[in-house]
Amino acid sequence: MIRILSLVCVGAMVPGLNLSPLGMAGTDAESSVVRVQFREVDTLLANPGQGWMSQQRSPRSEPRFPCSVVYLRFNWADAEPEEGRYHWSVIDDTINAWQSWGAAVALRVMTCNAHSRGYYTSPKWLFDAGCRGFEYLVGGDDPTSGGERIPRIEPDYADPIYLEKHGAFLKALGDRYDGHPDVEFLDIGSYGVWGEWHTKKPAPLSVRQRIVDLYLQAFQKTPLVFMSDDAEVLAYALARGTGFRRDGVGSPWHEENWIGSRKYAGVPGMADTWQRAPIVFEWFGNYDYLQSRQWSFAAAVDFMLRNHVTLINDNIGRVPPEAMPQLEKLARLAGARFVLRELTHEPTVSRGGSLNLKMQWANVGVGKLYRPYTLRLFLLDAARRPVLTLDAKADPRDWLPGEHSLAESLFVPSELAVGQYTLALMLGDPGGQGRPFRLAIDAPEKEGRYELSTLNVE
Repeated sequence: MIRILSLVCVGAMVPGLNLSPLGMAGTDAESSVVRVQFREVDTLLANPGQGWMSQQRSPRSEPRFPCSVVYLRFNWADAEPEEGRYHWSVIDDTINAWQSWGAAVALRVMTCNAHSRGYYTSPKWLFDAGCRGFEYLVGGDDPTSGGERIPRIEPDYADPIYLEKHGAFLKALGDRYDGHPDVEFLDIGSYGVWGEWHTKKPAPLSVRQRIVDLYLQAFQKTPLVFMSDDAEVLAYALARGTGFRRDGVGSPWHEENWIGSRKYAGVPGMADTWQRAPIVFEWFGNYDYLQSRQWSFAAAVDFMLRNHVTLINDNIGRVPPEAMPQLEKLARLAGARFVLRELTHEPTVSRGGSLNLKMQWANVGVGKLYRPYTLRLFLLDAARRPVLTLDAKADPRDWLPGEHSLAESLFVPSELAVGQYTLALMLGDPGGQGRPFRLAIDAPEKEGRYELSTLNVE
């Protein structure tokens, strides 16, 4: 990658910088300040918890775009075929398959699935224990209506047996995966067809709220996302800190019946949810399906961007070359996207003194960072080894879309050897488990650490 550095006020050259013919770095002759500017790049980045979501249970092929999250829906019956005996391999196999790619897994539990191969999505033993159920028949040629047209059974969600047994399953799920570093978020599923919270046999509001409570009790570390189809319960879930998702983007009806419409008038703060919790979107159908209904692909992309999308499910299918720039733009801008525009500092610092840094940052994405990442500053020796590390006071979670000015001070210990050092930084996971958050700038980078400038220690 080419590093483009430019100096606004040209002065003496700063030694050690790798300059291209298009840029230079140096010091302001009057103020003796090094000023380095960085060029924003269009590279698609697989940053943690942002952008594109693959739906491959194993990486059979290169994902359409770089991705940090893999989305997995599974049937309750597959994870607990016998009461109290759990087949966690349903989840663990996907986690293990994607670990070497650096991708985490997002989950949804289905208790009713119109694509199931057989009669049961919730386990047979649930109904044998006396839980009431409703038989339904759905399916046909339309890919959005279900798979094979066969009889299936949906549980009565208000049945105390369902609430007890499924609550026990969710507790076991939480005991194993709450706070798991390879689980990005959980949909609050478990209700309605595909866990999408629409059903022909709705349960009372109090029951639906109780299902949300079961998730809130089981998952207190891993983020939760509520399905927005149920506007009544959406208000309840958002008030308790969840994010939300919309499955069905591309349908004009879904886009019209959204924030500000009559349906969601009773959901306070919905428009601002993205400022504290993730927003997830999925297409109504693949690209050919949208075209067959004469639905605008461009309008769907714009809808997601205007609504501060964090993550997008890859269920769009084959996309023709002429539409790919729009899809790439969506993948590039979803979530937070950070650019360091400019860095200024003194060219020399004394041992026992402080190096004063000023930075101009921008979040050019449409969302924000939800994880507690740390802005970490380094001084590197001639062998590019860190000899000094400092965590900045700034919290990148505060960087909403737009421009941000930061001032930081790096104390230089008196025992540090005299000489020239490279100034570097990274956005890192303070716990050391997650991958660094990559920046959209043209600067030398290795394992998430960006080399920015040089300075002398006297």
